Amino acid sequence: PVPRPPGSPAPRLPMALRICALVCRSWGNRPQLCQVACTLGRAEALLGHGAALPQGLDSSLDQLGVVAPGQRQALATRLQVASEAAMAALMATEAELSPEERGGPRARTDLLGVDFLLTSVDDTLELVALATNSHRCLDTCLLAESMGRAVGQPQGDVPRVVAEALLHQAQRHLVEGKDILLIGAGGISKGFVWEAARDYGLRVSGAAV
Repeated sequence: PVPRPPGSPAPRLPMALRICALVCRSWGNRPQLCQVACTLGRAEALLGHGAALPQGLDSSLDQLGVVAPGQRQALATRLQVASEAAMAALMATEAELSPEERGGPRARTDLLGVDFLLTSVDDTLELVALATNSHRCLDTCLLAESMGRAVGQPQGDVPRVVAEALLHQAQRHLVEGKDILLIGAGGISKGFVWEAARDYGLRVSGAAV
C-alpha cells in the first residue's frame, strides 16, 4: 500500500447508521413513534443490538456529516412515517387473526421495535427497514434515555408512553365483556360513547328517562 503523506487526514471510511424506532399503540389504537436511538458503524459490518452504546439521532447525523436542517427534518419525517406504517400493518394483520392465532383472546402488540438502516447511495441517503422486534429496540431506547439523564438531559417520553400503553390495555381488560346500563345516554353528539363501548367489548343497554 502507498503510505499517506505526514499530516494528511485519514481516509473517511463508509459508515452506516442502525436506527431503533420504538412505536406504541396509543389511545384510539393509533401508532405513535415515541423514541429513536442509533448506533453508528462500518457500512460493511453494521453493529447489532448491544454491540455499541446508543446515541441520539442528531448526534449520529452530525457524525455522518448530515447538517442541513431541511435534510434532517425530511429524514425524521420519513422515519416517523415508515415506523408508524409498520405498526399499522401489524395491527391490521392481528385484527384478521383468530384469538388462538394471536396467542389468546387478549393478546395483541402494544409496543413494537422497528430497525432501520441509513446509508448513502450515490450521495443520497437511503432509509431501509431491516426487521421488527418485540424488545431489543425498547432496551436500546431505554439505555439511550438513561445515558442522557446521566449527563443532564431532560427525561424523555419513553416511560410515560410505555406506562400509558400498559394502563390502557389494563383498563380494557377490566371492562371487557361487562354489561353496562346507560340511563339518559344523550343525543347524537354522544355517539362516540357507543363507538368506544364497541371497541372495548362492552355490552351496552340503554334506558330512556
